[in-house]
Amino acid sequence: MNGNGEPLEASYGILQFGAGNRLDDSLTTYQLAKAPESAVLPLSKTGVTRKGDGVLKIGGLLPETGNLAFLGAPMIAGVEYAIDVLNKNGGILGKPVEYSAGDSGDTSTDTASVTVDRLLKEGVDAIIGAASSGVSLTVIDKITAAGVIQFSPANTSPKLTSYADNGLYFRNAPPDDLQGAVLAEVIVADGNQSVYILALDDAYGTGLANVVEEVLTAAGVEVKGKKIYDPKATTFDAEVGEVVTANPDAIVLITFDEGSRILRTMVENGIGPKAKKVYGVDGNIGNALGENFDAGK
Repeated sequence: MNGNGEPLEASYGILQFGAGNRLDDSLTTYQLAKAPESAVLPLSKTGVTRKGDGVLKIGGLLPETGNLAFLGAPMIAGVEYAIDVLNKNGGILGKPVEYSAGDSGDTSTDTASVTVDRLLKEGVDAIIGAASSGVSLTVIDKITAAGVIQFSPANTSPKLTSYADNGLYFRNAPPDDLQGAVLAEVIVADGNQSVYILALDDAYGTGLANVVEEVLTAAGVEVKGKKIYDPKATTFDAEVGEVVTANPDAIVLITFDEGSRILRTMVENGIGPKAKKVYGVDGNIGNALGENFDAGK
């Protein structure tokens, strides 16, 4: 872990869809990535204190609704399982760990802010979440100013690397400097000479898109376009039309659950995965993508 509370290295699973629009585990490979020495930071100092009451209380800020709800269930299950294991083994300081669940929603609502207000009033010592970097950036000031730890299981935005968080923000997913570089390396290794990037308009989407563009350009791959789109749009005809015109070898989709609708529009316009090489990211790669595509969602 780096001194600012984020991983310095990671193993990325390179997942591929097979028959039936579902992930084929037999095709999965792994690629190691490590941040350069220049990324190493000194241990952060905590800039605020709060008094405890002897009972460890955890709050949840995970996606029960919104555009990452399809990823929420396993995150929630993981938190509940960890607390159950702790309590079956005597708890912390001889007392059971308490848990208060909460929804993070997405950046189109104030769900996260409402949840955080409630959790802070309940006196939680730490909050697990949010999954979305954009959502975390809307509540991190409120959480850390209260002397409460915020620990995300999924945030990857580079904006959070140097964020003034009183030394109380942590994440177990590395920043997108690593994911973006790995994705670009895979694209180059596959022999693509040109790429078009479609990315949702939030801290996660724009940050990852910038890294991918930078690494691809440095490797000599032509980025024919980088479109930052509104994830709440009702259609993506215009965005896909621009990709059709650009006619790249490959297409990078940096999306959340709207990715299935973008894919369907791509297929309808003759540039789906059977016609072009299409690459996703951690925000959309999962069987839910195939399920939503099949269901027309």
